[in-house]
Amino acid sequence: MAVPSILKDTYVNVLYGDGATPEVFTVLCFGQPTKDLTISYAAQYETTLKDCANPEDVGYIARDVGPQDWSISINGQMNRANMDAIRGLMGVKKNFRFDLDEPAAPATAVDAGHWQGVGMISELAFGASDGEFVSLSISITGAGLMTWTDA
Repeated sequence: MAVPSILKDTYVNVLYGDGATPEVFTVLCFGQPTKDLTISYAAQYETTLKDCANPEDVGYIARDVGPQDWSISINGQMNRANMDAIRGLMGVKKNFRFDLDEPAAPATAVDAGHWQGVGMISELAFGASDGEFVSLSISITGAGLMTWTDA
């Protein structure tokens, strides 16, 4: 039987850079977080083409890659230690990283490297029900290409 090599959620990190050279990245840490990275080329270009020699034949749609868009969403419980940093990142372009930081031992690293791109926190929401912990939701929107860098 072939068993898949899977990754625990605890090794998925979202980090922001300080802009220095060399740049130092800090993890955005939350309680019970979910973290998602979406990269899309949704703004594709398309046109319908026909066979000029046989214009009555059915044409086809030709597509080309359009601009890239990306976003990171984080949902979890608010960590008070992050709030100054989060307020400072609101609407400010920074380098963000999304990595799968699994240690090499005891497992073999699944994805040695990281996704990185310039973006900004574009949305922040938090709230709580009576007696519950405060929940926090952050959306980071791309302001440049998201690229992969090998470790």
